[in-house]
Amino acid sequence: MNLRFVIGIVGSIFLLIFLSGPALSVMGGPPGTGLGHRTMDGWNASDMMMQGSEKRDGAGIQGMGFMLSGAGIYGQYITFEVDNETGAITSYGIAGIDIFDSIEIDGFDYDDTKSRASGPVTLLTDVDGTTMVQVHDNPSAVINLRSEDDYTVNFDLAENVSISEDEDMVIIETEDIEMYIVCSTGSCGVTVDDDIVSIDAAGTSAVVVRAIPVNMGSSGEMHRTFAREMSRNRAGAEVCLGEGGSISVVNYSQRMRVQMQSMTNERIQLRVNSTDPEGKMIAFNLDNTSLMLKEWDRLRILFDGEPMQCVDDPVEVFNATQARCYLSYESRERVQIMMYIHEFSEHTIDIVVESEATADATATPSTGIPGFGAVLGIFAVLLSWILYQRSKQ
Repeated sequence: MNLRFVIGIVGSIFLLIFLSGPALSVMGGPPGTGLGHRTMDGWNASDMMMQGSEKRDGAGIQGMGFMLSGAGIYGQYITFEVDNETGAITSYGIAGIDIFDSIEIDGFDYDDTKSRASGPVTLLTDVDGTTMVQVHDNPSAVINLRSEDDYTVNFDLAENVSISEDEDMVIIETEDIEMYIVCSTGSCGVTVDDDIVSIDAAGTSAVVVRAIPVNMGSSGEMHRTFAREMSRNRAGAEVCLGEGGSISVVNYSQRMRVQMQSMTNERIQLRVNSTDPEGKMIAFNLDNTSLMLKEWDRLRILFDGEPMQCVDDPVEVFNATQARCYLSYESRERVQIMMYIHEFSEHTIDIVVESEATADATATPSTGIPGFGAVLGIFAVLLSWILYQRSKQ
């Protein structure tokens, strides 16, 4: 057999095995955007999303965060307008899909001088500061409504949006989006009249609207359960980390605070504290972050500097009595974390990129190429055969 032919075969084997290994990937890439249904009058969500994308790109805005232009408020995920007289939210859309024609609180005495958009949060408040609405530009499209007095909020649904009720929540659905309306401290009065959902809430209760994150493909049941935790006052916060180092923090519990301590390509550290000692759920949504995951890298969660036990079923986190976490790798670019912290004062949470070799210190060091040992074996056999043939000459 020709020596060059043999070496060519061996080289081809190496090349094929190398190319068959999964390519390196990093956390990055723009989220998908949907197209809204065109309406007969006024702006629709698709129009606003396209217009907003152009305006944000022109201003150099990356990631989560609102931009005001005229009557429009444009975010990476959320677009809407505000009525200057009533403070009603109109033409509200998620990822270019129409959801609400309007959101309005009865008797809301809007004060446009106190209302503002700052980063990923738009705040609308009344004259005396007793009633406020927070709209968040994040993949979960969170809206928080609070008042010191009893109040009624009316959600006027857009065309092709359906309504249903499931125990202590209202479910809003389109072809591509599912979201929930709940009260943070128990049940509220719910009235459905055609396409209008009216929520009667006590002054001690917050009305929360939250969608299944539009950049994730997670199970709807997990997110329905998380919404139910809001009504039981067990949801503490939600942290979204996005493109360009942008961050959105939603506090579902007024007594909880989450602060970013540091972020590098390999570690994110947050500080969490609460004046309520009871355990809380925290959700994390990582998309287009500074974390860089190479093939076979995994995320490791540290709780107060010690490894947190992560389980394979999110139900175990919702039913946990000790600190637990669940990681859902939606793709190599997007990861969702559900976490339960069993008691509070102040804690640190580290999300760390870790290679397989580091995660399993007892494992044999890997070459990074699947089947490499087998290839070496084949090469050794061929080399022995070549030497044997030469010895016969």
